[in-house]
Amino acid sequence: MATAEELFLQGIAAHQTGDLDTAERCYRQLLGATPGHAPCLSNLASIVSRRDPEEALGLFRRAIAAGPDLVDAHFNLGNLYRRLGRSRDAAAAYEDALRIVPDAPAALVNLGLAVSDDGNWARAVECFARAATVAPHLPDALVYLGDALARVGRVEEAVLALRESVARFPDVPRGHYNLGVHLAASGSTEEAITEFERALQLSPDYAEAHNALGVALETVGRADDAQREYREALGLKPEFADAWANLGTSLGEQGRCTEGVDALRHALALAPNAGTGSTLLANLLYSAVLSSEQLRDEHAAWASRYADPLAPAEPPRRRARVGNERVRVGYVFGEFRSRAALAFVEALLAHHDRARFHVTVYASPLRPDDAFTRLRRLADTWRPVTRLSDHQLADLIRGDEIDILADLNGHASGHRLMAFARKPAAVQLGMFSYPATTGMRAMDYRVTDPTTDPPGQTDALYVEKLLRLPDLGWVYVPPADAPAPAAPKVARRSFTFGCLNHPGKLSDPCVGAWAAILKAVPRSRLVLLAGQSVASAEAIAARFTSLGVSSDRLELVYRLPSGDYFEAYQPLDLALDPFPYGGAVTTCDALWMGVPVLTVAGRDARGRQGMSLLSAIGLPEFVADTPEQLVSLAATWAEQRGTLAELRGTLREMMQQSPITAAAEYVKHLEAAYRSV
Repeated sequence: MATAEELFLQGIAAHQTGDLDTAERCYRQLLGATPGHAPCLSNLASIVSRRDPEEALGLFRRAIAAGPDLVDAHFNLGNLYRRLGRSRDAAAAYEDALRIVPDAPAALVNLGLAVSDDGNWARAVECFARAATVAPHLPDALVYLGDALARVGRVEEAVLALRESVARFPDVPRGHYNLGVHLAASGSTEEAITEFERALQLSPDYAEAHNALGVALETVGRADDAQREYREALGLKPEFADAWANLGTSLGEQGRCTEGVDALRHALALAPNAGTGSTLLANLLYSAVLSSEQLRDEHAAWASRYADPLAPAEPPRRRARVGNERVRVGYVFGEFRSRAALAFVEALLAHHDRARFHVTVYASPLRPDDAFTRLRRLADTWRPVTRLSDHQLADLIRGDEIDILADLNGHASGHRLMAFARKPAAVQLGMFSYPATTGMRAMDYRVTDPTTDPPGQTDALYVEKLLRLPDLGWVYVPPADAPAPAAPKVARRSFTFGCLNHPGKLSDPCVGAWAAILKAVPRSRLVLLAGQSVASAEAIAARFTSLGVSSDRLELVYRLPSGDYFEAYQPLDLALDPFPYGGAVTTCDALWMGVPVLTVAGRDARGRQGMSLLSAIGLPEFVADTPEQLVSLAATWAEQRGTLAELRGTLREMMQQSPITAAAEYVKHLEAAYRSV
């Protein structure tokens, strides 16, 4: 009969070769005779931990009671706790292991991971830095150190640590991947692409690197290459929710919204989260299939799942102001992609009456630039909140005792709606960029105007109450770098229609109507913005050719820098507003460049922005009630080149004299609305 020592050695030998059944049998036989054998208890716990965590926990505790200095028992107990999501218990177990062997590299690394699971990134930095010092031969410590440094805002140090990692361990794919992630986050996109490609050379089946490379390629305008990388990631890892979400977002950005929505819904089925849900909602606005009521219900369903449960049991009370104390207004915004959005915020801050209003800005720019520096100088209080969680942001706003809190993003990229969901201010509202309800009960109002949202007609499409300003719900700040409108060249030139709007807005009914316009106006041409994807541009052209419009009557241009963008309006005789989701800033850009815009009046705000703007400038004759009327209006205006030429010479002045550009007057109306709520 085998002795206890022989049984233990037999168990270890089987354990090391992967014969876990034999190992477990040996360990249990040994424990039957020697129940306090600490190493045996620890080894058995490691085997059973996958199938029976509770038994394993008991075995680890018995092992530690029998052998308090058995470092492996403490370490493996920490691993089990971490796998069970009990990060604080895991950290305590690793700390116990380190009291026995203070510089155990694996325990230091895993302690860093455990405390980072619990959000204690400063402590994680200490652990990973110590591990990198005592075990310079281990690549993981430097990689994790880089991530932790970035989490605490020490981005330059993070990149340095990761550069050291790839210098020491050039054949470790993860080091190149992590360096790429942080280079991309700091704006060094081309270098990030190189690192991701190096990671994939070392490990072609690295799904996360394919996905990250896709995001970086998207940033530099290589949408087709980006989509290929997302699909590569999904081929390797079909349940990769982030890759599905990125693919869906990219497809939507390039105008392939039906495919994009399908991919986003798949991502949500795999991993429900508020951010992907918001991206889905933003893409659903392009739909000509969903009714206005269905869109409202989609937004309300998102809020019911992600936002409404975060509301406090006791909503904040209105702050009692003493004497002439100023109203405290807070503006919250994330990353703005457009010049017009930043210009709108600048106009708000510049024109507020500071004798009556104190303005706090909560800004979350990914990479602050000169524009944000200008905004910072205009605010009474500037709060950079990029690195704050939504919970922390809500606490900060609550501490500032803000009276009226305004969101400027809606469900657009970079929003902070989950901070609003926690109701940090007594009055919360949305304005400017998102032409639909947020769906959230925590949002009290949406700023709009009587044309975009006629009283009694669209109120039921919002969870929020509508706060209608007299003229417009927002204001346009003309671009300083836009050239003067060029005199149109009429003689022997085909009539040119155009739309430089987001390609996602080219719904099937819209394309059908525009194809009919081209047929109704012989030899006319249509210029369209096609995003950044050759494949998507070809798909747009195919939609028109399938309706009998030859490809030589279309000109598809890719996303343009600011100067080229405004020059692209010069050849246009008449701009077409897409539907059911029309333009707002792009409509103003066209008018500023002297190009009248034809629009169809929609049922909800996304389709009535053009109508509101044209009414404000005094051009209701460019508004059609139906797509059919749009076709006849386009044909009629195409025969009136002289009138259009005259209008082209006066549109900019008309804009300057209209409420569209009256920033000071707009802010006065907004302040009056603030005082009324």
